[in-house]
Amino acid sequence: MVNQPGCYTMPQSELVPLQLAAARELLAERREQLPVLDRRAREAGVERIETLDDLIPLLFSHTTFKSYPNAFIRNGQWDRMTRWLGTLTTRSMDNVDLENVADIDDWVSRLWSAGHLVNTTSGTSGKVSFLNRTIGDDQLLRRYLERMCWPDPIVPEQKHHLFFLGPRSGPYLLLVAANHVARMYGRPDSLHYLSDEPLKLVDITRMAEMRLKMAEGSATPSEIAAAEESAKAKAAEMAGRFAVMIDMIGDLRREPMVIIGGWLQMWQIMEGLRSRGVGNGEFHPDTVIQSGGGLKGANLPADYREQLFEFFGDVRTQQGFGMSEMSAGFPMDRDRYYHQVPWIIPFVLDRDGIKPAGPREGVVEGRFAYLDLSNEARWNGLITGDRVKLDFRETRPETRLPGLVVHPEISRYAEIGEEDKIGCAGTIDAYISGEIGA
Repeated sequence: MVNQPGCYTMPQSELVPLQLAAARELLAERREQLPVLDRRAREAGVERIETLDDLIPLLFSHTTFKSYPNAFIRNGQWDRMTRWLGTLTTRSMDNVDLENVADIDDWVSRLWSAGHLVNTTSGTSGKVSFLNRTIGDDQLLRRYLERMCWPDPIVPEQKHHLFFLGPRSGPYLLLVAANHVARMYGRPDSLHYLSDEPLKLVDITRMAEMRLKMAEGSATPSEIAAAEESAKAKAAEMAGRFAVMIDMIGDLRREPMVIIGGWLQMWQIMEGLRSRGVGNGEFHPDTVIQSGGGLKGANLPADYREQLFEFFGDVRTQQGFGMSEMSAGFPMDRDRYYHQVPWIIPFVLDRDGIKPAGPREGVVEGRFAYLDLSNEARWNGLITGDRVKLDFRETRPETRLPGLVVHPEISRYAEIGEEDKIGCAGTIDAYISGEIGA
């Protein structure tokens, strides 16, 4: 359904039977491929899927894909890291060349060379997730991006200047998607990145471990000082490059461009260009602002989006609700509601992630979970740390388009002072530890 008209506004009465049939077929296949999932299904007593809620006991915690011991990376035990990843993937890892692996980046490079297109997460929780993908999974992402700026998608004609406010390459899914956008929409002679250096997992895992040590109180003063000094130097370097990029964006503002970055970066672009005398509404109407995610602790006004789009003017936007683990985000409509992607089944669970927060009708608030039916390389059913309102009503006065939506007010349990603890997390992680002998 990825390029099917109306796929983001389908009535639940039409979509749910298709999802149920697909979920049953997928579960039967994945139970044979993944002993961890099969064991979970047996112990949860799940034999048949009669309703979508029957899938809830089979959803993994968002910690599952970071359940490896840190010592495996720290000690360069790449055979054990590969064995750990193998417990969570449908593809054999026997074709991965582990001879003389230098570091975590080299390990991921070897995985990609063997056809395992692993992507990672940002490590903000203290550890990086490793999520296996196939070439087919990557092709689906590209097809999804062919409908950029839904519900009025633009045509991939390589006519836009492209500005990506991040590194040129790396295994992070946002970078993978940005490079698809660059190839499809960007002018080959006008592709601009904040850094031409690839994203280094060595740096990310080091920072993630430091955040974990600081949270635990085990980081020494010298370690903290060294980390702060390194971060300060990197920030100064990036600030200089960002200033140059802001000037370029200002110079090209009357031509179509795609700008991909976080909300804080968009705000900094606005402030920088206003200080250079650029007024509201001076951008070409075919310019695309592609942003999303949270503020990552940035202190912006409550109406920051309204201010931003007053400045950029009547431009196109590509916004969505999702995460690195999902194959695609729920695209935002003109009324700022996120519409369901048909191959992803959403759930709203209680705070502990054990049972539904309510029946699948009306507006239900709670912990977001999902089963992504598309992924070929893994069982992609996850319970997340996001608190959402899922709206099952077919129509509503707040939005002009029908279909299941996620309301724009989204928060994380860890950010609103609630304990982010999921009931099944320890159980699944224990299964995996048993499989790899950790």
